[in-house]
Amino acid sequence: MHICHVNLARGFSGGERQTVNLIRQLAERGIHQTLVARPGSRLFDELEGTPLFTGRECRHFLKGHGKPADLWDLVHCHDGKGVYWGLLERFFRKTPYVITRRVDNPLGKGGGTKLAYRMASRVACLSSAIQNAVQDRVPDAKTTVIPSSFSGFPSSEERVSAIRQRFDGKVLVGQVGRLLQHKGYHVTIEAARKLVTSHPEIQFLFIGEGPDEDWLRDLAAGLPNIQFVGFQQDVGNWLAALDVFVFPSLSEGLGSTILEAMQHEVPVIASRAGGIPDLIKNGENGILVEPGDPDTLRVAIETLVVNERQREWLTRRAIQGLAGFSPNTVAERYLSLYKHVLFEFGE
Repeated sequence: MHICHVNLARGFSGGERQTVNLIRQLAERGIHQTLVARPGSRLFDELEGTPLFTGRECRHFLKGHGKPADLWDLVHCHDGKGVYWGLLERFFRKTPYVITRRVDNPLGKGGGTKLAYRMASRVACLSSAIQNAVQDRVPDAKTTVIPSSFSGFPSSEERVSAIRQRFDGKVLVGQVGRLLQHKGYHVTIEAARKLVTSHPEIQFLFIGEGPDEDWLRDLAAGLPNIQFVGFQQDVGNWLAALDVFVFPSLSEGLGSTILEAMQHEVPVIASRAGGIPDLIKNGENGILVEPGDPDTLRVAIETLVVNERQREWLTRRAIQGLAGFSPNTVAERYLSLYKHVLFEFGE
């Protein structure tokens, strides 16, 4: 079996991390793979040395389709532009393709987008919210739900201890990810503003970078309980150092960073938005709050900060439910999907 993965994203965020996770897992199973990505993509660096793997640079979905000698059995499209690359492969070579849809916003109204999703052998949606969004626009799309995996970012006691010593005496509440408005950092800032006097022991850490950083820094100006620590290569250590993880997104396909926090045994407070309720059952393995509401976020943070037993309960239940989101489990589900599609296509 030869799988061609296509990810033409310009940056490197959650979807690209999931692409790397899957390719590595499939390589361990002896699957021959090609990756089509933009020149200079970090994806190539992350996958350097992966066995049975070939990289191919491509600037546009109209290009990079190669020669007949490069035939693969199936194309897996991991981002929006890659969807059209897969559609062209279907027309030119009669090659089946599958799509992973990672966002819960409505599909584009253009005829090309509808055709691409209708022609796909399967559309793997990260959550039920995404599946509903796809089916609303393309009712005859063949959809299934396959979630993201956690990445298993490592941590070391020494490094975690050093981070905690840097904020000695503080209760660390952190948010990790791209600094974008829809991720709800501004909601966290307002919650922090309401807690700055009543709970001076709480220190909020924003771990990441992004295009809305200047706007968010302006919103947080004068708040001593907020610190922007930037992108951190050893994000596992920073997650493990937290006492509480917050994820108040206004919209979210799934929220794989929640899984990373759970894996490091950090209790999670997240918004009831998009696919997040697929991961969190309120009061069982985390706390859900209303999106865009800093008051309910503040109350949830206060509750966990003062209640160590509840934090332990939530993290214990969260760990118990992680098996279904391991890189191994998710890779097996995709491998089964590939085999099923190829069987159908060969009939």
